[in-house]
Amino acid sequence: MTAKETASSSLGKAFEILDLFSLDRPILRIEEISSLLGYTRSTAYRYLKALCDAGLLAPSSGATYALGPRIIELEHLLQLTDPLYKAGRKVLRTLHAENRVLLLHNLYRDRVLCIYKEGPDTLVHKGRRIVVRRARGVPFPLFQGAASLALLAYLSPHRVRQTYLRNAPAIAAADLGDSWDGFRRNLAAIRRRGYAISRERITPNLGGVAVPILLPADKRVVGSLAQTLPSESMTDAVIEESAQRLWTASEQIAAEYMQASAG
Repeated sequence: MTAKETASSSLGKAFEILDLFSLDRPILRIEEISSLLGYTRSTAYRYLKALCDAGLLAPSSGATYALGPRIIELEHLLQLTDPLYKAGRKVLRTLHAENRVLLLHNLYRDRVLCIYKEGPDTLVHKGRRIVVRRARGVPFPLFQGAASLALLAYLSPHRVRQTYLRNAPAIAAADLGDSWDGFRRNLAAIRRRGYAISRERITPNLGGVAVPILLPADKRVVGSLAQTLPSESMTDAVIEESAQRLWTASEQIAAEYMQASAG
């Protein structure tokens, strides 16, 4: 293995430590990290030191580690510079309406992340208040929910194939096809329809309609835009109206994205 390959491998292993942190595990001891990842204590300490030096982790009391302040700095920089976030915020702020939740999403690895939310934290339907669980920074599986499916269906053929090879059991469990041909047919159906829908896959009593955000020049997908709705309200007419409104906003976001990228 070359020095470059060794450095790349070490970087990947260091970032595996960051993947361990969650709401259930906001603070970790070195013993936990070693056990969960199968690292020796000296190896875990070496990676922890590198992450702490970069500000991505910070030592806490009792020989524990928590997420570091550099993450906040990067988050602030992202809000100021990310073309999709900037474009989505500019467009969606003009579409704010009572009892309407619009969500902008991006993709990393095989996870879909909400990067911007416009609208209330609860929706009211027939006098009942329903909490919207999707919010900025919350990741979701690539195979659950309308926003995820709208992204998945428009990925490149090569990436779709690789995604299937890595995740065939999860795809079958999500009712997206128990074979490669079945999976392709389901994604083709979403593309023909022009939008994805889901009902109560993420949150009880809520569903969603979502469209991709496609760049005008090469039709490359850079994100997805979704509207969250009470599932009982999702008649065919409501779904079609929502999809049309989302496509209009999606095209505006794509145009703003191009301007933000060029600037």
